[in-house]
Amino acid sequence: MRNLCFELRLNIKKIDGWLNQISQYRNAVNGDCLHLWAGYFDLSMTVSATFHSMLNSGALYNALSHEDIAALQEVYWALSQSGEHYLNKQLNNTRTSFQQLQEQGATQVWMTSLKPESVRIADYWETTLNDHRAKLARIATAIDYNKRSGGEDK
Repeated sequence: MRNLCFELRLNIKKIDGWLNQISQYRNAVNGDCLHLWAGYFDLSMTVSATFHSMLNSGALYNALSHEDIAALQEVYWALSQSGEHYLNKQLNNTRTSFQQLQEQGATQVWMTSLKPESVRIADYWETTLNDHRAKLARIATAIDYNKRSGGEDK
């Protein structure tokens, strides 16, 4: 369980970095300088070897509640190569559209439709990443509590 807790805390730090990048993206949107933003969200770089090993061996079922296992599966599915591709494609498409509108002189379209949508995208990902962060933190805290209460360290 020590290794799983380590992975969870490491991934929390990764999420904190992505939350910072989301803020930078939002700032670029709000500052109408999205063309200068050049972030990349490497969501698939989460560490999950212990989680998958414990899930495959069945050890996770003895260590965590069904709710915790379901939460971890949801988080690790979202923080995968598919999630990485989806998020980066969404943000890059927005940046490309912004650049095209700038070149066409269509700043009104940016201001009335694409900019608010870009902020909604940032809000969505910020909320989603904060939710994933909270789930990982809750489970890591529960593991720590079990260890302190004399629970077995598997």
